[in-house]
Amino acid sequence: MQKFTVSQSKLAPHDLELWTLSGAGHEVRILPQLGFNLYYWTFQGKEMLMAPPDVTDLGDCNYGIPLLFPTPNRVRDAAYTWRGKRYKQQKRGREVHSHGLVRDEAFNLRCWAEDDTAWAEGIITIDPSSPLYEAYPFPCRLTVTYGLSADGLRLYVRVDNTGQDDLPFGFAIHPYFSKRGDANNVFITMPLTRTYENDEELLPSGNILDVSGTDLDISDCLHSVESLNLDNVYCGMTQDHCATVVYPGSARLTLRGGDAFRQLIVFTPKTRNGFCIEHQTCSTDALNLHAKGLLTEAGLLILPAGQSWHSWISLTVEALS
Repeated sequence: MQKFTVSQSKLAPHDLELWTLSGAGHEVRILPQLGFNLYYWTFQGKEMLMAPPDVTDLGDCNYGIPLLFPTPNRVRDAAYTWRGKRYKQQKRGREVHSHGLVRDEAFNLRCWAEDDTAWAEGIITIDPSSPLYEAYPFPCRLTVTYGLSADGLRLYVRVDNTGQDDLPFGFAIHPYFSKRGDANNVFITMPLTRTYENDEELLPSGNILDVSGTDLDISDCLHSVESLNLDNVYCGMTQDHCATVVYPGSARLTLRGGDAFRQLIVFTPKTRNGFCIEHQTCSTDALNLHAKGLLTEAGLLILPAGQSWHSWISLTVEALS
């Protein structure tokens, strides 16, 4: 059996730290200085993730597996209300309207290898000394650990509330899976038929719609990515449910998450070389929905002072002949 390995190198021209994990036909690459983004994954030499057009464009994280914390997806007007107080989501003088605060930040990294698994652990802390504290003044620590094994990837996530008050948050991943140059020959399905009603800015009203039998329903069978035009948040996931990506004659990818991941976003842009299936713990704009009293619809996680929260996501791959 091939042993798993980890190695470190530098990515020019910005001299970025690059870590590579490999074994059993898999190779992944991680950029800890750019949001701990696992931006590259091949299985048996073929793309699982969309290759970035220019990984050295430091302002663009629309590739790989960005990590979205503490406010996944869009936030209306780059501002939110928590327990009657209004906060502006701004860092380094710029408003942040979407995808949280950490996806382009540096993580502290630790990597190691065992015979059957390669590991990468990334940690980022938000405290009064952090540039993220202005937007999110709630002390906490996010730890994300990837395990690469023969079955694929497994992500373990932990949030520690290091402050004195409750910590309101959400967590999501935003993986861009590869179309491999032909969206007609990539197929997806997932089990949910309830989705959030959106306004023209793709922000939720709080209403949940049953889309059974409509163009938004992809639960009945596999659908080609080319046939879909989705940017929708579905609800009702549990760890007993899975989403599936099939590359005929190559690989089947099965996506699962712990019970905390109740939402699933499906995004199938026509103008990109990839598509997204995103496990998310909460709705889009969750803090603002929660402030309106839509507690169930928001799905906001609230962690007491001194407590920790844990969950996981698995991306299991199976070779198809």
